[in-house]
Amino acid sequence: MEKVKVFLVDDHDILMDGIEAILKDADDIVVVGKANSVEMAEQYIKVKQPDVVLTDISMGKKSGLDLTKFLQHHYPKIKVVILSMHDDYFNMSTLIKAGASGYLLKNVKNEELHKAIAKVMNNETYIQQSIASKFVNGYVKDSQTEKINNLSPREIEIIRLIVAENTTIEISKRLFISEHTVETHRKNIWRKTGAKSIIGLINYAKEHQLIG
Repeated sequence: MEKVKVFLVDDHDILMDGIEAILKDADDIVVVGKANSVEMAEQYIKVKQPDVVLTDISMGKKSGLDLTKFLQHHYPKIKVVILSMHDDYFNMSTLIKAGASGYLLKNVKNEELHKAIAKVMNNETYIQQSIASKFVNGYVKDSQTEKINNLSPREIEIIRLIVAENTTIEISKRLFISEHTVETHRKNIWRKTGAKSIIGLINYAKEHQLIG
């Protein structure tokens, strides 16, 4: 049986070494390379041609989102599994929409890590069990709200961040988009919701169950 070729990307070498040690115990998996930046990963992946890339999100100039988009465009057959500290719906949905096949937390157990790799190799999407309900609930809320008032999933994300008192700069960094794009979304949000102030937007978000 041919082994699944896995490539690791994280700016913390200790974490990559730990993951590599875990995967070495599996008879059907082999780690073919590691990189501590997206730029390095893009170069190595061209040569190594892995089946699965395990990557963090935040890594210097380029992020795991950038890498996911790069692979989706240039190597769509390579499966991307995110290995992150962030368990919020914003990050999960953003990466899955960008083309990631899996989303795990860095505290994932050995058995579940192996299971996730097997699932994505079977063309399934895998979300770590401990955060799967959060992802599903967020997806359902987004779908329901989009039908009601024509808000896009991205606009819903930004509404929640605005209500949580995030600035345009903070939202830009959180969602890996430009400040100009955030401002454009803000204008569309005010127009679609009809809110005239932050208080109005908070009331709107509560009424439509966008926030707890």
